[in-house]
Amino acid sequence: MVSTPELMLWTAIITAVMLLLGWAAYTIPKLKAWVAILEDVLAAVFLTSGLTVVMISVFTRYVLNNPLGWADEFARVFVAWGAMFGFSVALRERRHIGVDLLYSVVSKRVRHLMDIASNLIGLIFASFMTVTGVKLIFFLKMLGLKSIYTDIPEWILQLIIPLGFALFALQFAINVFEVWHGQPDTQEGDGEVLAV
Repeated sequence: MVSTPELMLWTAIITAVMLLLGWAAYTIPKLKAWVAILEDVLAAVFLTSGLTVVMISVFTRYVLNNPLGWADEFARVFVAWGAMFGFSVALRERRHIGVDLLYSVVSKRVRHLMDIASNLIGLIFASFMTVTGVKLIFFLKMLGLKSIYTDIPEWILQLIIPLGFALFALQFAINVFEVWHGQPDTQEGDGEVLAV
C-alpha cells in the first residue's frame, strides 16, 4: 500500500521528469517529431486492430453462428489502448473539448496564464494517474489474475493506464513549454475556441 505522502512524492517526481522530457522535446524538434509519430502510429494501430476484431467478431457471430470468445476481450483492450493514445494526439493538436465562457472574455495575458495553468494542472493529474496506474499494475501482478479467454495476465492488459497517462503527461509538459514561449494553446476556427 502506498501512503499519501509517498504518492504525492512519486507524483512530483514523475511531473518533474515529464517537464524535463517536455523541455527536451520542445528544444529538440526531431525528438518532438518522434513523439508525435509514436502517438499517431500507436493510436492508429490499436484503433484499427480493435475495429478489425469487432468486424471479425460480428461476422463469426452472425454469419457463421460461431462467436469467438476472445474477440470481445481483444476488441475492448485494443479500442481502450487506441483511445488512450488518441487522447494524447488530440492534446497535441489542441482538439480537446473546452468551455470558453470565461476564456473568451478575459484579456490575452490572462488567457496566456490560464493556458499555462491548465496545462500544468493536466500534467500533475496525468502524472498522478501514471503513478496510481503503476500501483494498479503491481497489485494486479501480485494477485496473478488472468484473462478468462486468453489466459493473458490481467496486468499486461491494463498496462495502458500508466503508459497512456505517461504519454499524456509528456504531451502536457510539451504544451507547457510551447504556451510559455508564446504558441497559443487553442485552435481558432470560425470565431470559436475549439480547445482550451
